[in-house]
Amino acid sequence: MQFTKKERLNLINQYKILSKLYPEDSEHYDELREILEDGYEVFYPQISEWVSEDMPEKEGKFVLDVLDLYRAIEDYKRISKDQEIIDNYYSYFRGFDGNNEGQYMQFARFLINKQNKFSEQKDYLRKNDNLNSHAPMVDIYQKMLSKWTDIGKPWNLDAQDINDIFNI
Repeated sequence: MQFTKKERLNLINQYKILSKLYPEDSEHYDELREILEDGYEVFYPQISEWVSEDMPEKEGKFVLDVLDLYRAIEDYKRISKDQEIIDNYYSYFRGFDGNNEGQYMQFARFLINKQNKFSEQKDYLRKNDNLNSHAPMVDIYQKMLSKWTDIGKPWNLDAQDINDIFNI
C-alpha cells in the first residue's frame, strides 16, 4: 500500500482528531499517526486492515437474487402451510459459509439486519446461526437460481416449482 504525502498528512490529522475525540482509543490512533508520520511503509497495511475488499456488483446481485427466491418460497409457505415444503432441508435460507463465503454472509447480514430488507429472514437467525451455514452454499444457490430462472422466475411459486428448485 502506498500513500502520497498529502494522503499521509490528511490521515495524520484525522488520527490526531480521533485521538482527542476518543481518549479510550488514543493509544491506537497515536500509533497509526506515528506510522504515517515516520513513513513506516511496512506497517501501512494496519491503516486499512479493517476495511473490507470491494464486493463486485455481480456477487451483490447474486445475494439479492437468492434472497428474492427465498422471499417467494416464504410467501408460498405462509399461504399454503404445506408441511412437505416446510420440512425440506432447503425450505429456509441457510445463509453462507462464514469461513469460505464471508463476504456473501456479511452482505446478507447487512441487508437483513441493517437495511431491514428481507425481514422475513429474521425469524431464522437462530436456526441458521445468524446466516452462517457452516457449509459452502454458493454452488447450491446458483443451481437453485438457475432452476428458478428456467421456470420463468415466478413470484407465485407452487409446490411443484419449489420441489423442482429444491431437488437440484
